[in-house]
Amino acid sequence: MRIAIVSGKGGTGKSSVASSLAHHLSKEKKLVLVDADSDCPNQHIFFKGKMIMKKQISVSKIALVNPDKCIGCSICEERCIFEAIKIIGKKAIVDKIGCEGCGACVVSCPEKALTLKPKQSGHLIVSKNKKFYLTYGLLFPGQSGTGKMVFNARQSAEKQAKENNTKLIIVDAPPGIGCPLIAAVTGCDYIFGVVEPTPASIKNLERVLKIVKNFKLPYSIIMNKIGISKKYEKEIRKRFGKKIIGNIAYDKEVACLLAKGIVPYYGKGKAAAGLRRMASKAEKLIKKIMILKD
Repeated sequence: MRIAIVSGKGGTGKSSVASSLAHHLSKEKKLVLVDADSDCPNQHIFFKGKMIMKKQISVSKIALVNPDKCIGCSICEERCIFEAIKIIGKKAIVDKIGCEGCGACVVSCPEKALTLKPKQSGHLIVSKNKKFYLTYGLLFPGQSGTGKMVFNARQSAEKQAKENNTKLIIVDAPPGIGCPLIAAVTGCDYIFGVVEPTPASIKNLERVLKIVKNFKLPYSIIMNKIGISKKYEKEIRKRFGKKIIGNIAYDKEVACLLAKGIVPYYGKGKAAAGLRRMASKAEKLIKKIMILKD
């Protein structure tokens, strides 16, 4: 079974929910956790373990100039909408960070002096802690291709699950509604959406749910940071109603625990208690779905 935790807006507490759920479920089930935020993964901070694989992967391309063919005509510079090519000393020079690998320069060059080559985009990492396997991608600064990196992380998780007879994969999805999110939720059996009582969070979750519904995926909602706005808490209950399975209070203790790299589930405050209740309800729901799948 594959489940994903989504939010749309960053900072709603999605990773706190995902780490708490993974910790709770790992007490009785073997699982693999995927951190699908390749731009800024953080689950390895909570779940430290032995790195069993780290390899460079390429998910994008870069333009390369053959200086023997380049005549410095500047056509490539004019065609590059990313302003990643400059003519210096009568030769084209490519900005390695600015280049998006679109290929416009390659097509437009009259001397065929440019080609596209795969470039190292980041690392795919798999670690093993006392509870489960964790897999994630980490893009190099300024690199694109997050969706492809998430796909690779998902594939790695499937491999770990198969090799270790694991039936549960948890995906901590990235923020937003683009390719990375689609790569994170594709093929999942159930979705947990995390929302906070703010206008931006509500709107962004609704945008994510359009994608979830497009894939015809069942879902539940978890409301985080209760106490910061009664107005928007009421709005969330009005919009999502019986879909809400968890209510987590706003608690400064969470920030203190996160700063120390500790899963909020371990706390003693109101938020930690809410996370534990949420995890128990989610566990019952997941068990029912796994029974139906079998």
